[in-house]
Amino acid sequence: MRALQAGAVLPLASTGLFARPMEGPAVSRRADAEDRVLVLINLNGGNDGLNMVAPVNDQLYHDARPTLRLRADETLPITDGLALHGAIQQLHKRFGDGECAILQSVGYPDQDRSHFRSTDIWHTASDADKVLRTGWLGRYLESSHPDYPSTLPAAPFAMQIGASATLALQGENGSLGMAIDNPDRFYNLARGLAVPDEWLPDTLAGPELKYVRDVIAQSNRYSTGIGDAMLNGSTNTQYDGDSLSSQLRVVARLINGGLRTGIYVVSLVGFDTHYGQLPLHSILLTRLSRAVNSFLEDVATAGNGDRVVCMTYSEFGRRVNENGSSGTDHGAAAPQLVIGRSVRGGTVLGGTPDLAELDERGDIRLVHDFRQIYATVLQDWLGFAPSATDETLGGSFERLPLFAAPAAGVLDEQHARMAGYALEQNIPNPVASLANITFTIPERAHVRITLFTAAGRAVATMADHTLEAGRHTLKFNAGRLPAGSYLYIMECGRYRISRKMAVVR
Repeated sequence: MRALQAGAVLPLASTGLFARPMEGPAVSRRADAEDRVLVLINLNGGNDGLNMVAPVNDQLYHDARPTLRLRADETLPITDGLALHGAIQQLHKRFGDGECAILQSVGYPDQDRSHFRSTDIWHTASDADKVLRTGWLGRYLESSHPDYPSTLPAAPFAMQIGASATLALQGENGSLGMAIDNPDRFYNLARGLAVPDEWLPDTLAGPELKYVRDVIAQSNRYSTGIGDAMLNGSTNTQYDGDSLSSQLRVVARLINGGLRTGIYVVSLVGFDTHYGQLPLHSILLTRLSRAVNSFLEDVATAGNGDRVVCMTYSEFGRRVNENGSSGTDHGAAAPQLVIGRSVRGGTVLGGTPDLAELDERGDIRLVHDFRQIYATVLQDWLGFAPSATDETLGGSFERLPLFAAPAAGVLDEQHARMAGYALEQNIPNPVASLANITFTIPERAHVRITLFTAAGRAVATMADHTLEAGRHTLKFNAGRLPAGSYLYIMECGRYRISRKMAVVR
């Protein structure tokens, strides 16, 4: 998308195509995921993960960082030997409340220490030796919305609070995201641009002027929805005055105002801490923790807490050893945070980095390929089909247990049926008190059946046992549940099957 003026981004300007309003949804993903929102938080510059999630009991950590090491009393313990930086108080509480997951040692093979190249790799989900011109989210959105750009939705698929849309949102036909460069001017810019009804000159400039006017008119379709969301949205908590807080305040207001945008991108700059790291890193982590906490409180107060998940990322971590300027240089793998009510939080995936077994360049060894997190988000949060996820990411990547209510992929259920797994509709349905839930497994296996609200929040575990092959029936008491629509999901090995349940009073 090409900007006409600061903050106003015009869809389709890079494609030469014109759009008509979309008559109906063209989203090829599960209905139980259509209302979910992903907020990406770019920690720009290369976050020092070893001081964000510090191995405070490891003497090698203290030896490598004589001036930068954090003492135990400067940190917030999360596991034996691991602790969060003391500046992350709010996220530490969310970790304890089960709303924050920590993924250790995230990166990619053959780490490139260049800011620009490594950022491109993260945004395109490419191998280190390949260059792609489309982003992972752009490919996902194009696959999910095959009629774009010949049809235009009422709201942007994705929005970035920044000067230009990230490469992650780039598709074959241009960016599938919309960028707003100044959150403080966002309200006025979102109200739409006037299209003058004036005579067009019969010159070479005439068709060009008409093109610009047509694109502006199309953009007003977005502007109207965004402006309405800003007017209708509420701010339900206090935010600090820093840039990240301002960006997330805008995102919260749009979500609370009902804008049907599913992806937002914000950024916190300054993590390239080559010198004087301790005070600067502490300030940045304080801003991150306070801004994210205010944002999640804001959307939760408006009833959107179960719909929203935040995910941090940074182009690389820092070196294990401090440099001679009280800082750290470009490194490799580093922790990543996934935060929200619907996250299977309170967990550290990947354990404690082994500082005695570094890679050949002296960096922390890779445990999680970043595309594993992408695959998990695409499939389990956004409801993308497994085969489409593999195609988007250029390969198959093992998913991680990040979400309490993973979206049930259509192909998973088809494969489950073919393999002999079945989950029947509860009887009776609707149910007021006791319900019978019957399922079949073709072999001895561990079965987990979880009940979720329509917004994706787990409310009950119906089964969590190893069972023999055959047909099984369990009784579930729905008498204490509020009336409404629910979803129960059976997980058995790599198979998932879901059914809806209606509770009445």
